Amino acid sequence: MSEHDETVYRTSPGRVGKLMTILVGLVVVGGVIFFSLGDYWISELSPAGMAFAGITDEPAAPAVAQTGADIPITLDFIESKDFRTLAFNALPDEPGNNPTINAKVGDRIIFNILNAGKSFHAFGVTLDEEGFGGILGSSAVASPNSPLKPGEGGTSEFIPGEPGTYYYICTVPGHREMGMVGTIIVE
Repeated sequence: MSEHDETVYRTSPGRVGKLMTILVGLVVVGGVIFFSLGDYWISELSPAGMAFAGITDEPAAPAVAQTGADIPITLDFIESKDFRTLAFNALPDEPGNNPTINAKVGDRIIFNILNAGKSFHAFGVTLDEEGFGGILGSSAVASPNSPLKPGEGGTSEFIPGEPGTYYYICTVPGHREMGMVGTIIVE
């Protein structure tokens, strides 16, 4: 042997086969776990994510009796062609974009919701000025974990019990920040 010779480690084809079998088995088991729990991994927020978003397990607001008028509202979820802007009824700078709803305490606002877009959406009314939590009463249509698919819709009602500013939003994380938010002004 010369001073430049190095030891070459070799293995048998049988050992390489065993190693490959183990690696392929790990990939298959991991894929089965990931895809069988797809909704959990994709849609469900972790406890830390829920705390960061301000979502709590507080009970829903108490039911309020209707003492005023019925206000029917039709809202369509839409997106811009590049999916960077989301809105209700019309894109920003177009007539009808995220219409402001004026109501009085005790009025019943009846939301007719349609997912006219190509993405998944969910609906709710909140007092929170940001985020996607704190949905009030029975105002939700679908949820971030079970959203409306394109073409699907639903109906919900909201009766404000106190004056103030409320917001109707898409409750899918991130959609409110991309423009899916409108104002309800209650006197």
